[in-house]
Amino acid sequence: GLIGTYFANIFGAPQYKNLHEEIAKHYFESFFEQGLFVGELRTRLGLEGWQRKGPAAAAECLLDLMDRLQS
Repeated sequence: GLIGTYFANIFGAPQYKNLHEEIAKHYFESFFEQGLFVGELRTRLGLEGWQRKGPAAAAECLLDLMDRLQS
């Protein structure tokens, strides 16, 4: 059931892996240096049948977290 692309998104196709890794490294190093919170969203994009449900569930969790942080 796994989709045959790197991260199963437009920036993750196998032919873009090196480009993605270079960009991600730059941004993550900057985030860590600034002490920013870095989290992970479980989208399950690579699982058959979750291409739409997974991102929707991840977005709901992110919005809930943002709401709790503002309270």
